[in-house]
Formats: sequence, structure tokens, C-alpha cells
Amino acid sequence: MKHKRFALVALMPFLFSCAGIQENPTYVKELKANGDEDFNVLQFTDIHWNYSTNIKEASAFLENTVKVAKERSGHIDLIEITGDSLLVANKKIATTLYDLIDSWNIPWAFTFGNHDYEGEWSEAWMNHLVSSSNYKNALMPENGNDGLSGFSNYALNIKWGEETKWQIYNIDTHNLIQDGGSYDYDYIHEDQVEWYKARTEEAKTNNGGEYVPSLAFFHIPPTEINTIEKDGEHLGGIKDEKFCPGVHDSKFFNEAKERKCKGMFFGHDHSNDIVWKYQGVVFGYGVKANTELYSTEKDGISITGASICSLHKEGTFDLEHLIINYDEPEKGATSLTWKESNL
Repeated sequence: MKHKRFALVALMPFLFSCAGIQENPTYVKELKANGDEDFNVLQFTDIHWNYSTNIKEASAFLENTVKVAKERSGHIDLIEITGDSLLVANKKIATTLYDLIDSWNIPWAFTFGNHDYEGEWSEAWMNHLVSSSNYKNALMPENGNDGLSGFSNYALNIKWGEETKWQIYNIDTHNLIQDGGSYDYDYIHEDQVEWYKARTEEAKTNNGGEYVPSLAFFHIPPTEINTIEKDGEHLGGIKDEKFCPGVHDSKFFNEAKERKCKGMFFGHDHSNDIVWKYQGVVFGYGVKANTELYSTEKDGISITGASICSLHKEGTFDLEHLIINYDEPEKGATSLTWKESNL
């Protein structure tokens, strides 16, 4: 039986619902795999720390999740945070969360979600907090992209030796967009798509004329998710709420699938951790990393935890969802595992 758990949030009117690192002016950074080993990416999404969060308990859950992920994969090389890490909070709460994440000494990449703007801070303050100019393990450039829509648009080149074998794209899906007299969720804008295309062409030129396989991480699902149940291949996970994609079609998915993007991963819909293969691309939700605001339970276990993408040097990847009961995290994880090469 499925249940939803709601957190009490003080300001309800706000709600609408390390490896070597190098940087260059095109906002592309480099990370290196360890020898010939897999490069393991841990995705956290929708952490939602807020005024009502038990910080001690929530910190222990995140730390335990990292521990379990390392036990599963041997090591974690990158943490991807796909939005809504915060929800109506103050600067102390926000700083406590990211001090914790940086203390793990793992490179981490941040993308904005719609709730990350809801707090006692300015957009500029939050942009600085989660950037590479503030934390030694953070990868997001501060005040980046020279007028490009959004802040959290940057690419990571994953190298084995001197060769880039994978790219990871972090893309800002913004917040809300006015549509007539109401507000709806935003999307990946055309200038961001053009930026993405330019980065893939650069990588292609440096890769002997072949596109480099890639993954994309962002917060709000694209509109293609509205047809995925009919046209996609269901790989696993559960759907326990309606889909809430951006309100406008974006050119991103069509461009990405032609440029060797092998997977797109997002959050936003807290009670969904479902995964498909859709037009050749693995397409799915991460696992909510807290029970705040609302989450799903099944058979008495909270569907909380994280996802691991293990990138192989030869251009394939495995995907594992770690399901860790928030009330009993010490019992470890159950998991759903997919191997991209076998799909």
C-alpha cells in the first residue's frame, strides 16, 4: 500500500505545488577516472531541507546513503544534485547542507530546482554558495555562462587517461514561467540548447569526428514524459503521482538523442522513481533523498535514497536505484539495477 508523508512548512505561500578539476571559459570542466575503473556518479534529488527539517537526522540519512553507495560501487567519483535541495529555509540551513556535502571530499555538481529560490537569500547568494568559488569540491561556475539562460549550465568531460570518453551535462530548468494569468514550470530554453550543441561539437572535433557519449542531469522533466508511457519501454521503478514537466516543448531532447546522449535524469516529481528507455535514451527520475514536503511509502518502506550511474570506459553504463528506508537507514538498501548495454 502506498502512502504520502507531508512535512509542515512554516511559509506555505512560497510553495508551488577529488579528481583534478580544470575550468575554461566555455564552462567545461574535466574529471578523471581512476585507471581503467568505472566512473561512478551518485544522484541526489529533492532533498528539500527547510525550517521543519530535523537536521541531525537528515544529515545522518545523507551520510549513510553515501556510505551505502560506496559499498555498492566501490567508490563514488561525482555527486549530482538535481535540484530542490532546499525549501523555504534560511542561510544557516542552506550552508549546513552544503558544508556537509563538501565535507565528503567528492566532486559535486549542482543544478537549480524551482524550490531552491524559496528562502531567505538572494539568487546571487545561492549561486555563490554552491559554486566552485566557494567550496573546494564544487564544480558549478559562479555567475556563469555570460548571459545564457539560467545559472547551472556546465559540462563535465570525464577522462580515462588523456581521452574524454564521456560527457556529463548539467542544465538549468529554471523555476516558474508565466503562461497567461497563471504560472507553470519552466523548461530548457533555446539558447541553452544552442550552448549544448556547441559543446558537443567541440567534443566531437576532439574525438576524431565522433560524438562523445553523454548523460544530462536537470530538475524539471521535459514534455516528452507525457507520451513516454505509451511510446517508451518501462524498465522499472514506480509512478505514484502525475507527471509535472515544463509547460513548453524544448528542442533539447531531439537534439540530444542525435548527439549520443544515452541518459537523461531528473527529479521534481517526488513520488516517481520510474525509468524508461525512450527513442534510444534511458529516461528517468532519480530517487528522492528525503521525506520532506511529501514522499511515497510502499509496504511500509519509504521510497527514498539515491541513484548510481556507473560509466564504463567503452561507452556503456549501468544504473542502480538505491532504496533506503528513511526510518531505518541502518538496514541498508534494496535496489533496482539496469545495465544499459543489455537494454
